[in-house]
Amino acid sequence: MRYFLLIFISALFFSISVQAQETKQERKTRKKTERKARDKYLGAGIGFAKMSAKDKATSPLLYSGPTLLSNLDYLVHSDKLIKTVEFTAGVSEIRTDKDTHYGLTRSYAYGFYFNFRFTHNQKVLQFAKDKIKWYVGPGINITNFSRINYKFGNSLYNYEYMAGIGVSSRMEFPFSYKGKDFKFLGMKLHRRDRQLLLTWKLYVPVFTSIYRPNYVSILNFIDPEASVFKSENLHSGIFTFFEIQSDIELFYFLHNGNILKLSYLWEYHQYKPGKNEVQGAINGLNFSFVFKFNKSNQ
Repeated sequence: MRYFLLIFISALFFSISVQAQETKQERKTRKKTERKARDKYLGAGIGFAKMSAKDKATSPLLYSGPTLLSNLDYLVHSDKLIKTVEFTAGVSEIRTDKDTHYGLTRSYAYGFYFNFRFTHNQKVLQFAKDKIKWYVGPGINITNFSRINYKFGNSLYNYEYMAGIGVSSRMEFPFSYKGKDFKFLGMKLHRRDRQLLLTWKLYVPVFTSIYRPNYVSILNFIDPEASVFKSENLHSGIFTFFEIQSDIELFYFLHNGNILKLSYLWEYHQYKPGKNEVQGAINGLNFSFVFKFNKSNQ
């Protein structure tokens, strides 16, 4: 009886071990299947925006002007998980009007913008008969605004480099329309079925760092320390600066799986250290062609 009980317990532990191993293997297989089923997209586009800046280190006036944008995006999309890697860059001619005793004069500057953002969002809620979905997760961003104004002489160049880890949110509103036959200018035309998706993305960095010079200078200043990183110019903490990034995107799905995307982006930041205060914003439209890598359905 003793040997039978020992054999039984040994067999039981072996069975549990095998089941645990199978469960682990099944979990690995499931995760691999889920990763393979996710849709993967690469998009590139161009657009136009308006850039605005008020840099009190150089001028109390508000500069703004048209901006040429370009973007490169990578999107991993599934029902439960959405990951994005986004690069956006822009160049602008910003200007301001000054009312002087000589009359209205105009001052010009060049503005430069760069943003990198990575987000990893999980689905937390769905409603409206499960059509509207809400995703939340962490995000990382690096943003740079730079300005060059040759009229300022030895204080022509200023900038702020900002980085943060924060909260990312994404809401999706899918909709569609049915195909139908119709006439236009006497011609018979057919409109095909079409799937569309409207998304709203919001990102706010919480743990932040900003690098901004204590004084401005010319681009090739002879002071060798002007081009060297200085720790006193770097400030980090919770909400060291305030920044918010918002994107509204309309996805127009083609029948071959690729996408045409129209985006409205808006970014605003403010840094108020007591001196050297700066505010900036950029908003505009961007059109992208999005290429789908895999053939899985959404």
